[in-house]
Amino acid sequence: MYVLGISEIDNDAGAVLLKDTEVVCAANEERFSRVKGHQGFPHLAIDWILSNTGLSLSEIDHIAIAKADPESDRERFYRVSEFLKNHDYLSKSDRASLPTRALNLLVNHYRTAPRSIALARRMDDEIRRWIDKTSCKDRTVRVPHHLAHAACAYWGSGFSDALAVTFDGQGEGVSSQIYLVTAGRFALLKEIRLPNSLGTFYASITKALGFTPARHEGKITGLAAYGKPSPALLNEIRNLAFNDAEGSFAAPAVYGSYPRILYLARRHGREDMSAAFQTVLEEVATTFIAHYVRKHEVANVVLAGGVAANVKLNQRVHEIDGVRNLFVFPHMGDGGLGYGAAQVVAREKLHDSSPRRISNVYWGPEYSNEVIESELKHHGLAYHVSQEVESEVAELIAANKVVAHFDGRMEFGPRALGNRSILYPATNPEVNQWLNAQLDRSEFMPFAPVTLAERAGDYYRNTNGATATAEFMTITFDCTERMKLESPAVVHVDGTARPQLIREEVNPRYYGILNEYFKRTGFASIVNTSFNKHEEPIVCSPDDAIRSFLGGKLDCLAIGNCIVPRPGQ
Repeated sequence: MYVLGISEIDNDAGAVLLKDTEVVCAANEERFSRVKGHQGFPHLAIDWILSNTGLSLSEIDHIAIAKADPESDRERFYRVSEFLKNHDYLSKSDRASLPTRALNLLVNHYRTAPRSIALARRMDDEIRRWIDKTSCKDRTVRVPHHLAHAACAYWGSGFSDALAVTFDGQGEGVSSQIYLVTAGRFALLKEIRLPNSLGTFYASITKALGFTPARHEGKITGLAAYGKPSPALLNEIRNLAFNDAEGSFAAPAVYGSYPRILYLARRHGREDMSAAFQTVLEEVATTFIAHYVRKHEVANVVLAGGVAANVKLNQRVHEIDGVRNLFVFPHMGDGGLGYGAAQVVAREKLHDSSPRRISNVYWGPEYSNEVIESELKHHGLAYHVSQEVESEVAELIAANKVVAHFDGRMEFGPRALGNRSILYPATNPEVNQWLNAQLDRSEFMPFAPVTLAERAGDYYRNTNGATATAEFMTITFDCTERMKLESPAVVHVDGTARPQLIREEVNPRYYGILNEYFKRTGFASIVNTSFNKHEEPIVCSPDDAIRSFLGGKLDCLAIGNCIVPRPGQ
């Protein structure tokens, strides 16, 4: 049985194909269109899936769309539209200065309620036109937004029993849900609706500091480590988001308080404001989750939704008393919803509740060496074919070279996990400044390491119960003194790092590069950062890789079995 899952097209559209409950392939539209966070129906992603598998759309048994139908589920759509109509209070000048992206609006995507609702309807019209054109209405199932998030987290974890928690800006009027999942049965414990939203709470400071909400929240997390907010500032921010005694949280005040947030940002600066919002986010989210961990005596917690991209928050969730295991779905934002929607449908149709943890997310396109060499010749680049890529790349990195690495199937999700990565030694933090300049990235953002999984205990503290999620770079750990000494380029100012733990059976070539480097240097970590220019999607094709390599003026490109030196070097 084949199930095609389609991610909500309002934000980072994408598609996933399951055979029964196992992923065959998956990718997001942005990787093909080269438009970051692509809005609109994922035509290119679906075309690639069909071409890659040799299937026709008529051979797909079920189509799962991670978006409730406003016609058949009017209550969901009504509560969003009514909320927006009742909160259209911003001045005309304020509205004009705020970007609009789909229904995920409020502080971060807000212009006017009628326009936002019209945009959401236009996106739904795209879905309907595709369904009508492909004559697949009878095979199409709509799956609610947050249920799809929860399904991503649970079915990706491999746990039999778990507390599945979702946090985001909003989806269909909901910003958070908690499910108690037992042997595949989802029981909704709590739902938080607009106007309360931790995603919007965090988006407000993202915008107030001059960044783009729903895209640059990671910059706030990075800046937070540099700040030391005063008790008075912390208390003021705590008034914007707080817990109650009923196992809920409230975060509605950012709407009326946005001018105050702007004033505080000018007065206190971006570091202290970031730290204050990060602190309060952690306090509210962990108190919320801890309430249900205690109440239901559950030891496994799984997370999804855009707020779960906050790796420091994930560390705090892992540290909650009573939480033994934590898993964060690798594609935690809206772009991963197709996986969850497809799992909901597949599990129901097959009556299958057996847990199986995903071992990797190398689900995207791959390219033969013939195609790669053809592209290299097209661009007029000198190269040689290597019989020992792992050794050659390790030797280059040991010689302090910056190597762009492109091989195998592209990763699904926002993290580069070795197959579309830039690699270099973690021994010299000064290289970070050079690479930031080459790639037009923010200088305060920490780089992340890839570490041999079997050596994790030497470099990170309190990893038990979170090593599986650390294979996807979705959590930070406190670093040991050895890590700080050996790999200062990837240790943030707060003494943490966001590692990818790599095992040989998951990615033999990538593991081989690092293991060869370890043999030469005694260091079990190197820098792994995404292979892309700033504000561009991660590279997908050989042509993308070559253009990004030349634009970034990196030392070397290891692409397939080819080693390409920088022209003129």
